[in-house]
Amino acid sequence: MSRRMAKWSVKLSTFDIRYEPRFAIKSQALADFVTDFSDHLQNEVDMEAKQLLEDEYLGKWMLFTDGASNQKGTSLGIILKSSQGDIIPQTVSCEFYTTNNEAEYEALIMGLELAKDLQIRDLLVDSLLLTSHYNGSYVVKGEKLALYLEILKKLASNFENFNLTQVPREENT
Repeated sequence: MSRRMAKWSVKLSTFDIRYEPRFAIKSQALADFVTDFSDHLQNEVDMEAKQLLEDEYLGKWMLFTDGASNQKGTSLGIILKSSQGDIIPQTVSCEFYTTNNEAEYEALIMGLELAKDLQIRDLLVDSLLLTSHYNGSYVVKGEKLALYLEILKKLASNFENFNLTQVPREENT
């Protein structure tokens, strides 16, 4: 038994694991929590929940995406921003290599899937390359990019209002 414990001790020593005992919650803190969420706030909570479910509250969302690829791998950045200023950031590190254009498509596809899962209906997307491919002003070169474009168009059909444009650099923070 002691040999087994020694082996585990050696294996776990490579990690920075520290034991920190949990402290008991004072009974007053629990009482304060219960009073903060008592019945007199129920109407306010119900009104906020109803507002979240209404279409007007969802409003227009903006999706900003960026994808980059190099020798270390592919990384994707996604930011969803509501008309009220709420921001949902996402970063993804991929375990496969792509070109930078493919990474741009991967980021947009992941962002569209996130927006779809959140049941967003009105979406404005910022991307020069993908806008140019989507509206046909740039020719899509390569079979892979053509497949990405098909996936993009299929996902875009899930939204009532879908606009793919390039936001001017001065406005793109």
